[in-house]
Amino acid sequence: MLGGPEATATMSRAHAEIERLAGRVAAHVSLADAQGVLGPEQLEDLRACLYGLHTVLRLHFTQEEENYFSLAP
Repeated sequence: MLGGPEATATMSRAHAEIERLAGRVAAHVSLADAQGVLGPEQLEDLRACLYGLHTVLRLHFTQEEENYFSLAP
């Protein structure tokens, strides 16, 4: 592995958080699909999940660029 396991340790944590947030979004979508509508009690958490996912993905992609693309010749 390029750079060893310590080079990707922070990335695997980001992957876990992305998976967690995506799972919460999927749960809201499934519930809304089953009910035919997004419940008003879901709105705040769904919004928080989407904002969190956006933030984590932006940070993650920036870290990938810094860590991996800097190694390219």
